[in-house]
Amino acid sequence: MSHLSDSTHAFNTHALWKQRFQHYMKESMGYWQYAARSNFIGFLLFLVIVSSYYYAKTLQRLPTDYPYLWIVLLVLVPLIASSSIRTLTRSADRMFLLRIEHEMGAYFRSSFLYSFSLQGIWLFLAWVTLSPLYKHCLGTESQPFLLMLALLLLLKVANLLASWQEGRFAAERTRVISVCFRWIATIALVTIQFHYSSLWASLAAIILVFVWLIAFRNVAKYVIGWDYLIAKEKQQQARLYAFFNWFVDVPQLPTRISRRGWISGLTRLIPFRQDSAFLYLYMKTLIRTELFAIVLRLTLIGVLAIAVADSTTARSVILLIALAISMVQLTSLERAHRYTFWLDMYPLEAQAKAGSLAYIIWLTLTLQLVILTIPFMIGTPILYLLVPLVSLALISFACGVVLRRKFKKNALLEAE
Repeated sequence: MSHLSDSTHAFNTHALWKQRFQHYMKESMGYWQYAARSNFIGFLLFLVIVSSYYYAKTLQRLPTDYPYLWIVLLVLVPLIASSSIRTLTRSADRMFLLRIEHEMGAYFRSSFLYSFSLQGIWLFLAWVTLSPLYKHCLGTESQPFLLMLALLLLLKVANLLASWQEGRFAAERTRVISVCFRWIATIALVTIQFHYSSLWASLAAIILVFVWLIAFRNVAKYVIGWDYLIAKEKQQQARLYAFFNWFVDVPQLPTRISRRGWISGLTRLIPFRQDSAFLYLYMKTLIRTELFAIVLRLTLIGVLAIAVADSTTARSVILLIALAISMVQLTSLERAHRYTFWLDMYPLEAQAKAGSLAYIIWLTLTLQLVILTIPFMIGTPILYLLVPLVSLALISFACGVVLRRKFKKNALLEAE
């Protein structure tokens, strides 16, 4: 990383990083305790055990000519190419640290090492998961585990270095071009590595690095792109808060609003009446916030996972897990307007909120179930239509009884 040189100065930037990192870890560990109390860790452990069992069973029946490369690309490329650096920068830094930006080397090297360590662990776990599939399909022609891992980590380093430079680019268009180049290059290199050999992938990587350096050598750059780094840090922290918001109310959580005109028009179908006020408000909230994108991604992942699973039992488990995770996510919709004071200014029945929330969650899960049922029933005996029907019954009971009572009880507590 250029412009990250160390120099002697009265202000210790490495100490600043340690101070901010300790504060960040202390805050995160506090929220992780709430996650552990909610049995989330146990649920993850159960999910890993069940997935490992069905993964092993699937490998036993999988033909050796299975097109494993598509799964490898789907899993590894996002983990390699998505290379944001956690800098822990703050809005005030553009003013107070601007005068010493030439001496921030120790600070940003620490942030780079932290980001690489964390993302490298995820990449390692992904490769550990994929390696049995890789060896099953290639057999004796498979390359050594450590050699493959080393090249994957080097590709990760290259993407992180390029990502740091992208933060210094003055023009947004240049940054977009660089990101697109990295993604395309990563897809090509992973394909070469798994389809041919690590040697050919290494040679191709060297060529592509030189191409990137030449292409972006003369673009306008800042010493440090403060505005970009601060915006990315806020975005990443918001994602973390959104995750912790599953388990406990996070007051720092900012709300990102997206217009989504292609679907927000659905709210026009809601009657313009007083008893539909909460239905309109929370439907609009769901559609325009990150929660909609999360459910959409879960649905897409569920469709892909069901499509590649060759066991009806595995498909059933995936369908139920996708619905369960989506339900847990959607329950956070209740907290969306907890601190919106102007709702108290209108003559709205507080308990009507419970029914509106339960109906919105039921409707969303039902639509998700319909989408998941399409790949589930392809090539599946008609008898297994019972799985979606039972799932619909469980969704209806959970939303119409369990969640409705929970939301009504919370509404009464808030009114007191």
